[in-house]
Amino acid sequence: MTNPDDTTPAATEQNPTAHGHTTHTVPLRPDGWPDWLGRRPMTSDDRAKIRKALETGLPEGPLTELGPFLCYLTIDGLDRVDPRKLIALRGRVHAAARTAAEGRATTYHATDSTITIGIRGPDAAERINQLRHALAKLITKHGWTTRDEPR
Repeated sequence: MTNPDDTTPAATEQNPTAHGHTTHTVPLRPDGWPDWLGRRPMTSDDRAKIRKALETGLPEGPLTELGPFLCYLTIDGLDRVDPRKLIALRGRVHAAARTAAEGRATTYHATDSTITIGIRGPDAAERINQLRHALAKLITKHGWTTRDEPR
């Protein structure tokens, strides 16, 4: 049987008790406190790298470029569509929105006459334009109108 006060790797995993239950022993840090998170202390070289990165700032890229981070597309005129077809059309709009967003955070609000879709991210405007292009045939066929702002 192992010593419950032992902090060797074998002792820190699992120690069976006399009743057949398993207890977990928490390893100790060098200062005697329990090491709950299992993190190693940060070295001075790591601190120097972080300080240097903070001084130089972010590299140029999509997160540093100015642009809208939330863009909307509102489709109006859904109340002119046959209610039996409307459910399928809403499903097609929703599927196109999920495809255009590609995993980015979205907002979706629907009423009887409108659908408003918002896409978040540094390339949100490009994604909304992609969505508008994907829905262009449906929009034209049903005589819907689109806006870039929510109502």
